[in-house]
Amino acid sequence: MDTSRDDLSPGEDRAGLDLTPPEGGYKLYKHKNAGATKTKNWHGFYWARQNEEGDYEIRSVPASTGEYSAPGGVWPGEGFEKHYVRVVG
Repeated sequence: MDTSRDDLSPGEDRAGLDLTPPEGGYKLYKHKNAGATKTKNWHGFYWARQNEEGDYEIRSVPASTGEYSAPGGVWPGEGFEKHYVRVVG
């Protein structure tokens, strides 16, 4: 999957988040409309990796150091790519 045209650049609002990736090849993704979403205290970031079927296994991004990344299930590839963009840097 090539999402380079949709990648977010460094400098996005990530203050206070623990951005240490979990083991296993996870990459950082953010909801495309996280800033416009009215969900209180939701930063819109997830760790995700694509599996052999093309779907995405997701994990939470802890809001602070010392918290654990929790499994969030598997999203169908097409739906995940519609709503999330890979964060670079």
